[in-house]
Amino acid sequence: MRLINGVNLFLVLILISGVLFSQNPEWVNFTYGNDVYAVAIEGSYVWVGTSGGLVRLDRTTGAMTFYNRSNSGLPSNYVYSIAIDGRGNKWIGTWFRGLAMFDGSRWKVYNMTNSGLPIDIVHSIAIDKQGNKWIGTYGGGLAMFDGSRWTVYNTTNSGLPDNDVLSIAIDGQGNKWIGTWGGGLAVYREGGVILNVQR
Repeated sequence: MRLINGVNLFLVLILISGVLFSQNPEWVNFTYGNDVYAVAIEGSYVWVGTSGGLVRLDRTTGAMTFYNRSNSGLPSNYVYSIAIDGRGNKWIGTWFRGLAMFDGSRWKVYNMTNSGLPIDIVHSIAIDKQGNKWIGTYGGGLAMFDGSRWTVYNTTNSGLPDNDVLSIAIDGQGNKWIGTWGGGLAVYREGGVILNVQR
């Protein structure tokens, strides 16, 4: 009888501990660097931009791969934005070191000296259905890169209300919604070149 009660007590303790430990399973902390600036999802991977570099987290196994200036072609450890194109290329915006493209094995860096990027502080990236990269810079306006040509929109050549572009989103009609530091919200309507300020 004591054996049965002992077994029952053991089973109850297991059940209680399982319930207690499963009460808050949704929060898991992954840190690499003190700040997380960007997150992008690619299948079972989560790409995380931090103040200490880039992290690839495998959601199925929990394994993390760390990329920084010392072990990869990442030009800066401050990763402010990440976008993934239709081919699986990761486009990574950095602070003061430009834009990096990572195809999984090779790195290519775009900056003011080798491309049409207007400034090397990349704060936001969005990719449209045609594969064009829309790149928000801090101080240089908005750049569009189609894979070979660069087009830059700023306060002197367009209706962009401010050259500090902090965020970009693209809606189902292809309109680019642009959040700026001091000029409010602007929209670039597909098929046109006019940026309309929405305040």
